[in-house]
Amino acid sequence: MPKTISRLPSAILLVVFLMLVSTPVWAVTISAGWTRSDVGLQNKGDGLFVGVGNDIPMASRIFDAAYALEYVQKVGSQPTFFSDPVTGFTTTDAEVTLHCVQPSIFLGARVPDLGFVPRIYVGGSLVLKVKESWSEFPGEAHLEWGYKNSDIAGHVGVSVGVGPVTVDFRYTQGFTGQLLHDNSPQPLAAKAEVGPEGAHEPEIGAKISLIQLGAGFSF
Repeated sequence: MPKTISRLPSAILLVVFLMLVSTPVWAVTISAGWTRSDVGLQNKGDGLFVGVGNDIPMASRIFDAAYALEYVQKVGSQPTFFSDPVTGFTTTDAEVTLHCVQPSIFLGARVPDLGFVPRIYVGGSLVLKVKESWSEFPGEAHLEWGYKNSDIAGHVGVSVGVGPVTVDFRYTQGFTGQLLHDNSPQPLAAKAEVGPEGAHEPEIGAKISLIQLGAGFSF
C-alpha cells in the first residue's frame, strides 16, 4: 500500500480561516490550476492547486496587496530498484505527491485604465505539508526517503485580468532543504533505492521549486 504521513496544524489553519471570513470583503478570489514541480528527484511531476484569497484594501490605483490560503500538490518520481522474494529485482518509478497547505501574502503592481489589467507581483508563504503519498511499490527497497513537514517559499508572478476573470502564471522557490534520508530524525514516508544507471541519486536537502498556471474568479 502507498505510504503516507499526515500533519495538520489545525490551530494555524483555524486562524487563517478566521482571517478570511472575518475580514470585510473587498474582492474574494477563487482560483485553481496546474503545477509542475521539482522535488529533488530524477523526474519532475504534474499536480494541481486550488485557493481562496482576499484583497487587502489600499488607496493606490497601482499597488495592491492580498492574502490567500492555497492547497498545492508537489509531485516527482525516481527510477528505482525494488526487490521481491518471488520475482527478484524490478525497476519502476517511485512517485511522491506532497499535499501542502500554504497561507500566503502578496504585493503587486498593476496598470490601470486599460481594457484589461496586467499585473506583476511577489509574495511569500508558510508551506505546511499535510500529507505525503508514495506510489505502491512492487517489492521492498533498502533506502528510505521523505520530506520535511514545513517550508518557507517565495513567489514571483504575472497575471492578466479581464472583468472578474484572471489568468495567472507563478514561479515558486522553497528556501529550506526538504528531502531527507534514513539518518534524519524526521519521520519518513516511503522507500526508494538508487535506481538504474543514468538516473541520478535523489539530492539530499534539495529545495523544492515549481511553476503554476491557473485561473481565478473574483466576486
